[in-house]
Amino acid sequence: MASVPNPSLDAGLAALKQGNYDLAIAHLEGVCEFELDEAIISRASVALVKAYRRRGDIQNAIALCQTLTQDPNPKVQQWATNTLPELMAESPPPANQTGFTPEADTSANPTGFVPLNSPSSPTKPGTIKQRLTDSAKRLFTGGKSQQQSPGNQPPPSQPSSQLPVAFTPPSAPSVFSPSPRFRNLGRAENWRPFKRPKLRQLGLIGIGSAIAFAWVLRFWLKFLMATTNTILVQLPLLSPIQWFYRDPTPALVVLAIVTLIVSPWLMDWLLRQVYGLEPLSVSQLSARSSESAKVIQRFCRQRRLPLPTLGILPTEAPLAIAYGNLPRTARIVVSEGLLSQLAEDEVATIYAAQLGHIVHWDFILSSLGTLILQFPYLLYLYVAQGGEQLAEWIRRKYPATQRVLPPLCLGISSIISSLGYATYWLLRLPLLWFSRIRIYYSDRVAIETTGNPNGLTRALLKIGLGMSHAIHQAEQTRPLWESFDLVLPVGYRQGLLLSSCSPHVPFERVLQWECTNPYRHWLIITAAHPLLGDRLHLCARYALHWKLGTELDLPIPPPPIRDNKTRWLKLIASYEAFPLFQSVLLTGFVVGVVLRIGFWLLGILSDWLSRWWITGFWRLIWLHNAGSFLDACILIAFSLSIILWINRYFPDIKPAAIRHQPSLEQMLADPNALPSTHQPVEFTGKLLGRRGLQNWLGVDLIIETDSGLVKLHYFSILGSLGNLLPLGTRPSDLVGESVTVMGWFRRGVTPWIDVEMLSTSDGKISRAHYPLWLVILAVVAAIWASYLIWTLPA
Repeated sequence: MASVPNPSLDAGLAALKQGNYDLAIAHLEGVCEFELDEAIISRASVALVKAYRRRGDIQNAIALCQTLTQDPNPKVQQWATNTLPELMAESPPPANQTGFTPEADTSANPTGFVPLNSPSSPTKPGTIKQRLTDSAKRLFTGGKSQQQSPGNQPPPSQPSSQLPVAFTPPSAPSVFSPSPRFRNLGRAENWRPFKRPKLRQLGLIGIGSAIAFAWVLRFWLKFLMATTNTILVQLPLLSPIQWFYRDPTPALVVLAIVTLIVSPWLMDWLLRQVYGLEPLSVSQLSARSSESAKVIQRFCRQRRLPLPTLGILPTEAPLAIAYGNLPRTARIVVSEGLLSQLAEDEVATIYAAQLGHIVHWDFILSSLGTLILQFPYLLYLYVAQGGEQLAEWIRRKYPATQRVLPPLCLGISSIISSLGYATYWLLRLPLLWFSRIRIYYSDRVAIETTGNPNGLTRALLKIGLGMSHAIHQAEQTRPLWESFDLVLPVGYRQGLLLSSCSPHVPFERVLQWECTNPYRHWLIITAAHPLLGDRLHLCARYALHWKLGTELDLPIPPPPIRDNKTRWLKLIASYEAFPLFQSVLLTGFVVGVVLRIGFWLLGILSDWLSRWWITGFWRLIWLHNAGSFLDACILIAFSLSIILWINRYFPDIKPAAIRHQPSLEQMLADPNALPSTHQPVEFTGKLLGRRGLQNWLGVDLIIETDSGLVKLHYFSILGSLGNLLPLGTRPSDLVGESVTVMGWFRRGVTPWIDVEMLSTSDGKISRAHYPLWLVILAVVAAIWASYLIWTLPA
């Protein structure tokens, strides 16, 4: 009997009532195969007996009815006892009890011999229920079947599957370097649900993130509209766009509401058209991971949620995405890489985590934010591709203009594409905190649902390893991984960190920094995912709570600081925790604001004293009204911070101090390392990243060394925008080649190298000027501050 994608008891009963017995049997057999509720299985079995009987399949009806005579429900048992004699009476008697078949019926076998017992007897419907019960037992006993004594073991037989899709056993992830060995420890056999978590913090952070996202979106849109009209006014033969002078708030509100309403279907269309999304039925999922299908059904039944729509992406990277605008429109999409690289119980924990996002309703904001981010990101992606294709077409079609039109086309495309990427990067900032917090809640749901904290630990680690392997295979960061980073269980940048793990480099050594560094929670403010070490430590705590062994032996994180003196000392030294640009921004802002407030108060005090005829103070009254002077204080503090710290942050790279081809394991071993801890290094390896116009900004540069992958930061003399200017050799021109990179290694949430120089064996050189760019910023800030002070009214 052909199966149906989503078997339903109601659909089976309706088809039985209408007389469509084939469809009814297909639905009812599917319910008996995948359902976990014994009451629903009994109802489906009774209806299935009726369908078999009315279709004339008396033998299957009798076999299933005999099973129902032992049903735990007394009413079903009584019905089966009364119905079985009727079925036996309707069953035709066998034509020959001797087993002999006449010669006239031997067309299939010339010898005329037919065995008394057919070697392939049909499977009794009762075995469906028995296999389901056995699967449920294995689910709650750590995946271990009941062991038999050696004397009672049955002879080995070939496994038969009644699943609608051929079963493909999961394989271990194949990474470009041997992965560390897993302990593969067990799970809880019996556990009680955790105390219900308080979702107030998650809700407040979600509301704050939504307001911040709306404000940043409105601010950035108004800035772009005003800038566009300013440029159009200066250009001849063009006039400004009048609509750009209006307030975009009403239009943004309407657009946000419409986008929220259609977000599930719009996201479906986007994933299908751009990334090849395909539907995945529950029965197909059960063929790949039967525990995942059972977890989804049990979870939705217990929480009274409709089953989410499932999908699969044909990508080698292990991904999982939950999106929608209501639980009834929720979708869970996984990748082919997730199903093939993770074990069955590990896949189930990832599905349970996605269900956690749905039951907590946090997937609504993340879905809407991710969908809005797709517009500027796809603008960046397709304008870059289209600009290169158009320039190549112009070169072939009009070779005489190849020195003018193609560069002009690439220049305009690079500006629009870079503007799209800058918009994507800016709009994702307000959602980062919410994206990190919600993952802790979903991890808790995954562990509580499956009782398998060690399985979730292995799943997260294998996803990270799979990401690093996918980057190695693709030789770049795929747009799907970056644009949907906010809704992935593990970010692609975390895969770069795990790429240095091997059988000789345990996970604990690489993740120690994420568990013990005192500034780790400050450095994560620009990351979309919480620290992997923190998440795995929480998994280990759950395992210890259930008296299980832990998959990893991670160090215990230091307790929160309690005394004010230690807090103050940590705050004073915070400028060393951040990268230089973030440090000078923070320091310049704080010091500038303090000076601004101090001068303002001095002006107020002088005004008050002058009223009491205290001479000498009236000369300082102007300070509390001197807005330009007070703004200049912030710029001066910013400029001085750069000048004071730049030599310490970027020391001269001397040949004797360079570490040539060091092991990443050694570079990552120091748990107290910070971005300000400079380590001049030189690595030789293959340069990975996107090619051409998509990478002119240098947003996707990775060096593949013998010991792992490292992110590269490349800035020209004018910063990121300077990368768009005509250069001799851009880093994107060297992608795919063997290069030698020289620079300063920094330890942060994602380790990186501030590039000083990229070179190849055939003499190609690309020099970065990040220190010089910061000095130029300091000079510009000082000149601007001087101008503001000079233009003060006398």
